[in-house]
Amino acid sequence: MRQHAVVLTSLIGLALWACSDASNLREAPGAEETSTGESNSSLAGPNEAILADDDPMEHLNYLASDALRGRNAPSADFDKAATYVTNLAKKYNLVGPNPGDSNGAYAQSFQQGSLASQSAKEHVHGDDAQDPASYGVSLFEHGFYIDPKSPSAEARSLAAQPDVVLAGNTHNVLAKLEGTGAKKAEVIVAMAHLDHLGVASGGAVYNGADDNGSGSAVLASLVPLLAQAKANGQLNRSILFFWTAAEEDGLVGSKYFVDHPISGIGLSQIVGVVNMDMVGRWDDQRISIIDTKSNGSTSYLSGLLTQANNALSDPFDRINKDINSYARRQDGASFYDKGEDVLFVFEGLSNPSGGGSLNADYHRTTDDVSKIVSENGGRKLSRVRDLLNNLLKLAANR
Repeated sequence: MRQHAVVLTSLIGLALWACSDASNLREAPGAEETSTGESNSSLAGPNEAILADDDPMEHLNYLASDALRGRNAPSADFDKAATYVTNLAKKYNLVGPNPGDSNGAYAQSFQQGSLASQSAKEHVHGDDAQDPASYGVSLFEHGFYIDPKSPSAEARSLAAQPDVVLAGNTHNVLAKLEGTGAKKAEVIVAMAHLDHLGVASGGAVYNGADDNGSGSAVLASLVPLLAQAKANGQLNRSILFFWTAAEEDGLVGSKYFVDHPISGIGLSQIVGVVNMDMVGRWDDQRISIIDTKSNGSTSYLSGLLTQANNALSDPFDRINKDINSYARRQDGASFYDKGEDVLFVFEGLSNPSGGGSLNADYHRTTDDVSKIVSENGGRKLSRVRDLLNNLLKLAANR
C-alpha cells in the first residue's frame, strides 16, 4: 500500500510542481533589492500570497530555478540567492551579526581566488563521485580566500603565490536568532551551502536542486519555525543560520568563517554545528549522517537526533551512517577541525540500507527540482525540516 501511495503522490506532486513552477519564477520576495539594501520587513510583493515560508519546496523552486543561473560564487546570480535568504531572515527579525561589512550586517565578505596553474580545473569535487579521496585532501585544492593576514599559514602562503587569480568578492550569509534563556550567549550553528556550479560552457544551467538547493531551502524553512519557538520562550541558546559561499570551490566560505571570528559567534561561543547538504533525493524514509568529532568520538548531537526522530509522527525508518568517506567533502569539516561538535545530515547513498553511490545527477545539469518531486513528491524536504526543527530545539535547550 505504501509503495502505491508513494507512486501516486509523486505523480500528483510532479504535476503540481510543473504547474506552479512558472509562478515561482516570478519576482522572488525581496529580489528587487541588492545585498547591500535594506529589507522591507513585510516582504510585500507578488509572491506574498504564494510563498509559504515554512515550506522548503517553495524556497527550492526559486533557488534552483534557471533565473539564478546555478548560483556560482562569486556572481550576481549567487548574490540574488543571498539577498533572498537575507530578506527572509530580516522578515522574522533575525539579527545581522556582522555590522560594518561592505555587504551589510547579514554578510561576511571575502575575496576569493585561485591559482592560474589550476585554472583549467572544473571544480574541486570532480566528476568521479566514486572517489571521495579525490576531494578535500587539501582544503584549498582549487579555490581559496585571499587574506595575507589570515591566521591560517596555508591561506597566507596561497595569498602570496605569484600566480594568484582574483575570482572576485563574495560573501557568506549570517543571521542570528537570539536565545532568551540563561545560555543565550552560546550558539548552535545551522548551516547549508548556498552556491553551486553556475552555467556549463554550452549554456545549460547547473540548477543544483539537490546540491545544495535542498539544504539551503530546508534551512530557510526553519527560520519561521524557530522564530516562533523563540517567541514561545523555547530557545535557551541562540541559533546562527549560516548559508555559506564557495563551498564548491573547496569549503572556502566555511573556512573563512572559522578563521575570522565574529563578535558573539566565535568558536568559544559555538557549542554545536548541524550542516545539511543534498537532503532531497531518494525515498522519504531514510537519511544519512556523520556524527563523529575530529577525535573520533561520537558527538552529543547523535543522541539528540535519535530523540528528534522518535518525536516525529512518522519517524525516519533508517538513519544510515554510510558516508564517513565523505567527511572532508562538506562544510562541517571546517568546524570539527577546530574541535566543534558537528552533525552532517545528507540524503544518503543509493543503497536504501546504507552504502552505494551518489545519485547520477550529482554535479550535472540534470540536478533539477523535478527529480526530487518524482522520487518522493517533495515530501522529503518537509520531513528533514521537521527532524531538524526537533533537533535544533533540543540542542538549544539541553
